[in-house]
Amino acid sequence: MEQRTILVVDDDNGLRELIRINLEHEGYTVVQAANGLQCLDLVRDQRPDLVILDVMMPEMDGVEACTKLREFSLLPVLMLTAKVQSEDVIEGLDCGADDYLLKPFNMNELSARIRALLRRVPPVYRPLHAGEGQIQIDQQKREVLIRGDAVDLTPTEYQLLLILTEHAGKVVEHDTLLRAVWGQEYSRDNDYLKVYIWHLRRKIEQDPRNPSLLLTDWGVGYRLMP
Repeated sequence: MEQRTILVVDDDNGLRELIRINLEHEGYTVVQAANGLQCLDLVRDQRPDLVILDVMMPEMDGVEACTKLREFSLLPVLMLTAKVQSEDVIEGLDCGADDYLLKPFNMNELSARIRALLRRVPPVYRPLHAGEGQIQIDQQKREVLIRGDAVDLTPTEYQLLLILTEHAGKVVEHDTLLRAVWGQEYSRDNDYLKVYIWHLRRKIEQDPRNPSLLLTDWGVGYRLMP
């Protein structure tokens, strides 16, 4: 099985080392950062598969780091927080985190959360294919090839296509797409989604009005051909 790399970001050196020892024992490669600025640099340089990100840190806290991270990466983020108020947890999720864990935590629970997140996504920088090879996505370069030709997608179109490609051959429900791309507040705005699906079809289909790659499952969602 391919070894996965995890970036641990926390200003507490002792906690970072404890997490490192436990994760390396489980077979992960671990890199470390002490603040949000270092986190962003290491994501670009080391290309980890998942980030464990503390909220309260000097120089740049976890919320700001996660927000900036989402400008160029979709890798899973597990937020660590000592704050127990629901609004603090919501702030972390709203900035782009995929899950959160309250301090102090059990290492077995941390490991279980990591496994769950990594099961949801392929290695972040693995090339993706769909549509019998007509669609190719290089996540490292953020490059999309349609029938061998590069196409320019907006960040929203790219995220939408990426999610559909990761689930190629399966129906992705309307609310799942809306939450994943735009957030919880858009989870029932199907008309909003239809507009972006149309724009995406114009860029990937040979005949957007008679799509063969991105199909509609009426009343349910959309399905990209595998």
